[in-house]
Amino acid sequence: MKALIIGFGSIGKKHYLALKHLGYEVSVVSRSYKKNDLQCFKSLQEVKLEEIDLFVIATITINHYETLESIDKKVKGKTILVEKPLFEKYREFNSINGNYIYVAYLLRFHPLVEKIKTIIQKDQYIYFVEFNCSSYLPNWRICDYTQNYSAKKELGGGVLLDLSHELDLAYYFFEKLKLLYAQNLKISELEINSDDFAFLSLKSKKELIHIKLDYFSKFTKREIVLHSRDKTYKADLVNNKLCIFGTTTLLQVEECQSDTIKNLISLHEKIIEKDCSVCNLYEAFDVLKLCDEVKRRSSE
Repeated sequence: MKALIIGFGSIGKKHYLALKHLGYEVSVVSRSYKKNDLQCFKSLQEVKLEEIDLFVIATITINHYETLESIDKKVKGKTILVEKPLFEKYREFNSINGNYIYVAYLLRFHPLVEKIKTIIQKDQYIYFVEFNCSSYLPNWRICDYTQNYSAKKELGGGVLLDLSHELDLAYYFFEKLKLLYAQNLKISELEINSDDFAFLSLKSKKELIHIKLDYFSKFTKREIVLHSRDKTYKADLVNNKLCIFGTTTLLQVEECQSDTIKNLISLHEKIIEKDCSVCNLYEAFDVLKLCDEVKRRSSE
């Protein structure tokens, strides 16, 4: 099978490793990649698109829509994976040529997320859920963080979109979410014009859900906490550990092995199977609509 990665930054390179592991013949489209160790095109116009089985759109967010639309017009019945977020805001889109379109919300394939989903299905007494993701943007990449797209609102950067994994997981775990309250601001010392803080309070059928995201914490944390009548479950997605607490003691600790490449391999395996656990176009629309609503309320 042949794969084409459009955009060859940090995440594009990781997709490359995952796809090579699965036996794909991989080429890339990149104007900046200079090495001769892989087949690299300067533009989509140079590629025989009909020969490609899988397209991975890993450009900056602001270019996702144009790239997806261009590919969708030129190929039929192919698979197109768009890096998250799908777009910088909600836009209507439907494939005109029967292409299979997915969005790379990778955390769905973290082993602890799979465990949490099972717990939610089994424990009928969960009433409060917390998603917390804290990190320090200058440490994300080797380059000057102020020049990265994450720092630039006009390129689709900002913590709400960048860390929208948590929003996707809320929809993945729960149904019929209603936004109760939201804040989405730039509050830190970081030299960026994009938002660096987001807080969402959501309500599902019976659970209250809080999501907190930030770019400015000098430590890294990514946790999902479930509070139930008799237990609290804490999934640490950085240290790959699930702790289950009873009312008086720690009941159980489970550890797992996980990293980005392993999770990407799992994602691509599920895409081959056309498995429903992969985020589809319409699920990604839900996330974008929620982001738009959060931004609207925060600007009032």
